[in-house]
Amino acid sequence: MSTVMNKHRSTATTTAPTAAPAIVWVAEQSGLWVARLDGEFVGMVEARWGSGFASTTRLAKSLGTFGTVEEAQRALEVSLKV
Repeated sequence: MSTVMNKHRSTATTTAPTAAPAIVWVAEQSGLWVARLDGEFVGMVEARWGSGFASTTRLAKSLGTFGTVEEAQRALEVSLKV
């Protein structure tokens, strides 16, 4: 918050923080979810039928296999610090 002083009065203004960019998830095909941030590919989640959901970064770094698609997506989001 900043305060502007004037000899007649003082006013306070507040600047709202800008929202962090959001990851957009798109189901490209059955069992494949692609993540984009500001339109750029940042990773994906792929169903491993019978063993869970594999989360991978844009550089093909495996983040692990998770029990649900939501857990796998969250792992990618956390790795991006979003």
